[in-house]
Amino acid sequence: MNVIDPNVSQPKWTRRPQARPDEVLEAALDVFAVNGFAATRMDDIAKAAGLSKAAIYLYFPSKDDVFKALVEQRIGVLQGHFDAAAKDQKRDPIAGLRLVARMWATSFHDLRVAALPRIILAEALRFPDLAEFYHRTVIERTQGALVELIQAGIDAGLFRQVEPLLAARALVSPLVFEILRRQAFPAHNIGQPMEDLVEAIFDLFLNGIAAVPPQHNAGVKP
Repeated sequence: MNVIDPNVSQPKWTRRPQARPDEVLEAALDVFAVNGFAATRMDDIAKAAGLSKAAIYLYFPSKDDVFKALVEQRIGVLQGHFDAAAKDQKRDPIAGLRLVARMWATSFHDLRVAALPRIILAEALRFPDLAEFYHRTVIERTQGALVELIQAGIDAGLFRQVEPLLAARALVSPLVFEILRRQAFPAHNIGQPMEDLVEAIFDLFLNGIAAVPPQHNAGVKP
């Protein structure tokens, strides 16, 4: 019988080989967050994961595949929740929009997760295929959920006749900016809960998109 010496460090992966891809992605997220995409090498990911580069390639054929898997793991799953929330809340579009905005913003409050859109925005021109993948996987689905809710609000007479896609972008854009701001200036985030900012942005958005009651226009000449 083999006896394991507790004083000798054991290989990181021997006890749970089924967890290797997830742990590789965890290590890759840390490396991408610090180095960005272009400057990261598969050797860097392997070193952070405690594996050889050859072992990394068993799970991910390329650095692009590592990044795409990270997007699907960390953000793609969230998109399913956004889609479900949009469908469930169509009877109450205002509550649905608030819920999706809260979910989206608080999910990216994790600075490690927020590193992914920051990397895409910084390096989209150099890696257009990766940017297109992110747009299709994340941006289009988020916009789609918001567009459905905004259109439902228009149909119910709650919102003005606006272009739903442009309105969705108007809601998301300040949230994206705040996520990037918090990445760039983490020392200035104290005392500024993300939830409070989401409420402030949503309040401004809702008042801008809300249908004007007819009596508000009484006596006003064109």
